[in-house]
Amino acid sequence: MARNAEYYKGSRKKRSHYYVIVAVAVALLALLVVLFYGMQKYAVITKDDVKVELPILGGESAGTAGLAGEEDDTPFEQTTVSISFDTPDYSSIQPIARTDLRQMRAIYVPHENINLQMLEEYAARLQTGNALMIEMKPRSGNLMWYSRSSAAMGYGLSVENEITNSIQRYVDMLKEKNVYLVAKISCCIDERYPAYSTLVALKTSFGMNYYDEEGMWLDPYNQKVRDYVVEMTRELYDIGFDEVVLADLRHPVPDEEKGEIEFVYSAEMSTTPTPEGGVSGFAISVAQQLSDRPAGKVLSIYSYTPVSLVKVDAGTGQNTPLFFKLYDRVYYETDRGTYTYNLQDVTRSITETAAASRFVPVVVNYLPDNPDKISWVLIDAEE
Repeated sequence: MARNAEYYKGSRKKRSHYYVIVAVAVALLALLVVLFYGMQKYAVITKDDVKVELPILGGESAGTAGLAGEEDDTPFEQTTVSISFDTPDYSSIQPIARTDLRQMRAIYVPHENINLQMLEEYAARLQTGNALMIEMKPRSGNLMWYSRSSAAMGYGLSVENEITNSIQRYVDMLKEKNVYLVAKISCCIDERYPAYSTLVALKTSFGMNYYDEEGMWLDPYNQKVRDYVVEMTRELYDIGFDEVVLADLRHPVPDEEKGEIEFVYSAEMSTTPTPEGGVSGFAISVAQQLSDRPAGKVLSIYSYTPVSLVKVDAGTGQNTPLFFKLYDRVYYETDRGTYTYNLQDVTRSITETAAASRFVPVVVNYLPDNPDKISWVLIDAEE
């Protein structure tokens, strides 16, 4: 007969060794952490590598790092760090302007006279002249053609009307008469664009769009404004214009009676903004973007003050010597009496022979002497 056990013997559990493994791992991790922070004082960092030099091994740091827990009393030379930005230097800009130009002698056509009858009359008057300069974008900002540029389409700056729908026909008619066509567009004075988008406007410290008796001003630092000018110029070339001249690429000069005005620009800059920086940067950006224009097309610009003819005008920011490097022609509003002196000024930048075709006096009613040997633009005005 089987013998019954008086007590129930419980089953033995196998002893696990995982606790030992985990304990060893934790101990190693703790040791690594202690070594990591404890050995940092013996780290030697150079431009080529990082190494640890222990005092016990006679490393270079033994005499300076000291024993564990001691502070390093080695004196270090105090250095003051400052960052300075030089003003832009445009003297190194390489010339990209065309110099193989024929003389251009034009009659000026204001935008209000753009119609078939008036254009035919202007063309019939070209006896000693060979060109018409047509105001395609006045300071009002109204475009005399239907533009598909990004700004025009995005803000409704261009509208279809009788003139915009007929301008291609007018251009074709004048080209059949062998008339050289120049389109004039205002760059930084525009009543329309800043009214639709204040982001591109030149502002005062009060946050208001800046305007004066000439009109409302666009920010010359704004890249959208620069791109708008580039797109308009390309479209005018496509329509059939031989030359595009950029007017009002300048900075406003506030009236002294209004007091000092602090301008606010839309771009973030590391240097102090100046009229020269905005205008020269604008001129360079546009000229470089249009350096791939179709062969034979001419890109020109207006200059406005006697100072700007020889050096930078701190007020307007214009720099005609720089313009002659970038633009094929420079136009200048003058009269028959002072043209000779203006010519002397520009010949510091270009030769007198080149000036006959590249420097264009814009005169009212009376032409300079020897009109058949120089370039010019004649504006009709009531006396």
